[in-house]
Amino acid sequence: MSHPAISLLELNRQLKGVVQSSFSSALWVRAEIAELRENRNGHCYLDLVEKDERSDQVVARMRAMIWSYTYRMLKPYFETSTGRPLTNGIKVLVKGSLEFQEVYGLSFAIKDIDPTYTLGDLEQRRQEVLKRLKTEGVLEMNKGLSLPLVPQKIAIISSAGAAGYGDFIHQLENNAFGITFYHRLFPAVMQGEKAAQSIAEAFDRIFAYAGFFDLVVLIRGGGASLDLLCFDDYWLAYHITQFPLPVITGIGHDRDVSVADMVAHTSAKTPTAVAEFLISGASRVLEQVNSYSRNLKQITREKLLQHQNRLDRQSYQLVPRAQQLMAEKRHQLLNLGRRVPALTQGYLQGQAQLLKQFGGQIRQMPSRALTGEHQKLGRYIGQLKGQSISLLKHSKLHLEMLDKNNRLNDPSEVLKRGFTVTLRNGEVIKDVQLLNQGDLIETRFRDGKVSSEVQIQVK
Repeated sequence: MSHPAISLLELNRQLKGVVQSSFSSALWVRAEIAELRENRNGHCYLDLVEKDERSDQVVARMRAMIWSYTYRMLKPYFETSTGRPLTNGIKVLVKGSLEFQEVYGLSFAIKDIDPTYTLGDLEQRRQEVLKRLKTEGVLEMNKGLSLPLVPQKIAIISSAGAAGYGDFIHQLENNAFGITFYHRLFPAVMQGEKAAQSIAEAFDRIFAYAGFFDLVVLIRGGGASLDLLCFDDYWLAYHITQFPLPVITGIGHDRDVSVADMVAHTSAKTPTAVAEFLISGASRVLEQVNSYSRNLKQITREKLLQHQNRLDRQSYQLVPRAQQLMAEKRHQLLNLGRRVPALTQGYLQGQAQLLKQFGGQIRQMPSRALTGEHQKLGRYIGQLKGQSISLLKHSKLHLEMLDKNNRLNDPSEVLKRGFTVTLRNGEVIKDVQLLNQGDLIETRFRDGKVSSEVQIQVK
């Protein structure tokens, strides 16, 4: 079954006619540059998009181009007017015409651009970032930190090859006051799409050594680059507000103040201005210390002069005072000299009287001592006699008891009490175990009779 149809070329020709008839004049279009590519032949190709404000999703897209002869005029005009590069991610208001080609399809040929629209959009974005930081209560946090009296340990965020970094180091190390600053570079990309993320990562690296530094310096210079959008980035600004050390910026632009400048503790125009700020602060402290030193020397000299004058006055007063004291002591000595003979005679008489008394007492002491010792001796003799008699009586009783015990233990007495004595070969047998089979024993009784030659069998 066949259907009525037209060729693709015919369709595109009809669409081209509709576009040319419907959009015969140039249009002003608001869009965002999603991608920008510069061709070697000088042409510029763009992808224009529109995003939903709430979801940030792309709701429209169109290819666009700026032919080389137009691009050579529009690019410097836009960048000079805005101070920003014509690049991805910015909103533009462009004038152009719709073109439809049978092979390449629909595209938008840009012939003019309004930089004031982009400036308004960028300013609006910056104001939104500032409003968000203020709403979150962090806008002034870094400004609230105390700047050290003499900051000498400095963490630097910059590009290692940037002229601004070199100028900063030269200014810092060759200051006229001879002040030493200790610094370390934490390199970062300072322009382009990845600059904000690179700088934030540099802050994260410094945070690991925050205890070693007094402050952070964020500097950029050494050229006339217009790519300063990264310093209006929300997350970069948020890193600065939350950082535990004071942050000083010297981004090297005179035309605008970035969000990073607004949230930093201190902002200077250029890297060398930051160096001058640090040097001037340290030099003021140094001058103050020198002033204190001079004042201290002056006060010390004045005090020494006062004490010297006081010593001089006292030395002048010392001689007459010493002479007066010597005269008084001489007079006292003369008075004592006159009184010494009388005092000596009285003292000697008193000592003589004491000696006389001691002499009488000494003569009486031997007789008293002999009488006392004689009485003690008599008492000792009486005690000795009594103790001797008592000891003799006790010894006599003891001897009588021993004699009685000896008589009671006499064998004849033992036999009288009914006991017998058994002997073997004339020796008393006390244990039956000592007898052997066939031994001859002899038994004695109290009547004195002895049985002999009695043989017993020992079991």
